[in-house]
Amino acid sequence: MTGFLLLFALAIWVAIDTSLSVFVTTRLAGTEWRVPIAIVVFAVLLPLPLIDEIVGGQQFKQLCKENSTIQVDRATASGRTVYFDPQQNVDVKGTWVRVVLQPKRFVDATTGQLVVSYNTLIAAGGRFSQALAISEGGMPITFDGSCRPTENPKDLFKSLDIKALDRPN
Repeated sequence: MTGFLLLFALAIWVAIDTSLSVFVTTRLAGTEWRVPIAIVVFAVLLPLPLIDEIVGGQQFKQLCKENSTIQVDRATASGRTVYFDPQQNVDVKGTWVRVVLQPKRFVDATTGQLVVSYNTLIAAGGRFSQALAISEGGMPITFDGSCRPTENPKDLFKSLDIKALDRPN
């Protein structure tokens, strides 16, 4: 059903875009530039409903590149016992779509010293996908809205013999 809604919205937007292109270029009657200008106007207007996701997707890609590594000193982390220390999510400012940074911190169970840390990122869809509610969970429709480290933290813990406990009271 969502696919039909998306196709219907796309068809309506193409019709509106075509109408606007024709309307803008009718003032240029009798000139050979009318058709090329109409094509340019059409091409410029076509991506407008998704422009926030297009720009936001590039911003998200850059944020993902900057935040997709696990921070750990492998030499000192080996054999430690840690617990997960929950942190507040952070809304990333200055992006065209909502992006939430979720810090993950594991601290030494004895000393409270930070041993392993990494971030995950979640992006929301743009205004178009939010208005039509066409993506599940409000995720973007033009890019993958989640970012995690490339290395699996569980595999890292296993390779470094790090034992994770429940948070002490």
